[in-house]
Amino acid sequence: MISSELIFGLAFFFQCVIGAVGNSLLLILYGYIAFKKPQEKKPMDLILAHLTLANMATLFTRGIPEIMYCFGMRSILNDLGCQLVMYIYRIFRGLSVCTTSLLSMFQAIIISPNNSVWARIKVKTPKYILHCFLCVWVANALIYIRVIEGTEAIKNDNISRYNYIAHFYMVRAPKENKSAVAFFFALTLHDFIFHLLMALSSTHMVLLLYRHSKQVQHIYSNSNSSRSFPEIKATQTILLLVSCFVLFYWINNCCTLYVSFHFEKKVEVETIGAFFGGCYPALSPLLLIGSDSRIGKLHFIPGKEKRHHKDFVNGLVNY
Repeated sequence: MISSELIFGLAFFFQCVIGAVGNSLLLILYGYIAFKKPQEKKPMDLILAHLTLANMATLFTRGIPEIMYCFGMRSILNDLGCQLVMYIYRIFRGLSVCTTSLLSMFQAIIISPNNSVWARIKVKTPKYILHCFLCVWVANALIYIRVIEGTEAIKNDNISRYNYIAHFYMVRAPKENKSAVAFFFALTLHDFIFHLLMALSSTHMVLLLYRHSKQVQHIYSNSNSSRSFPEIKATQTILLLVSCFVLFYWINNCCTLYVSFHFEKKVEVETIGAFFGGCYPALSPLLLIGSDSRIGKLHFIPGKEKRHHKDFVNGLVNY
């Protein structure tokens, strides 16, 4: 009979493989466009590349230790190793949240009509991408310093003094309640701000796409199905990406809260939560690759004319 640890190990292994291949293809795509076809380069490529790197780091720093443990390689990391791995994992997981939110916000601004209130900052938006990166890097690096202080390697010790137990690390209960409250408040504020911004910008994009589809619907009056509208596909892609992020992120958070506050520390629940936490970094590149119209253009003659009604929609997808 196959053990649960082997099943978890295989699940994490295939998740890392899928994520590594998908994110690597995205990086190759952005690099190829930047150096070989700069005319195809878009301002949002920088944000997507940053998201890709954050996703890869999130997968590897959490998935690889889980794979090693499930295949029998125990007690490889000492306290310093666990602190370093978990600190890097937490930073890049936070960067994945921030970058997904920034992607949604910048896209909402760029695709806004020229007569909207966002028209004035639309041209200046790409100039502030690096500034946003610096802010989110500093914020996440400072917030997750608490992870270094509280993380230890697994020991044959009484686990009652630990708040959180995983396969290869434990989180020690804080000595002062004030530091625990401050850390929890910072995490809650961090998630609330970026999830709120993501929700508002995604709703704005959906409304814009819906309005555009209504304006051009008469052009496609002979179409058999509204599913053939390219703007409908763009809307579905955006909704699917954001929905996947929210779904997997909060499943992971619910599992973490259960393990943290439940009296019996069930490592299997934490492992399931870690797997769902890696689903977004593994699957998001597949969604982005499928929605990027430039991939098809790489095999065609540059400068090929496109129909006028597709230009607006391609801009929505590419940004």
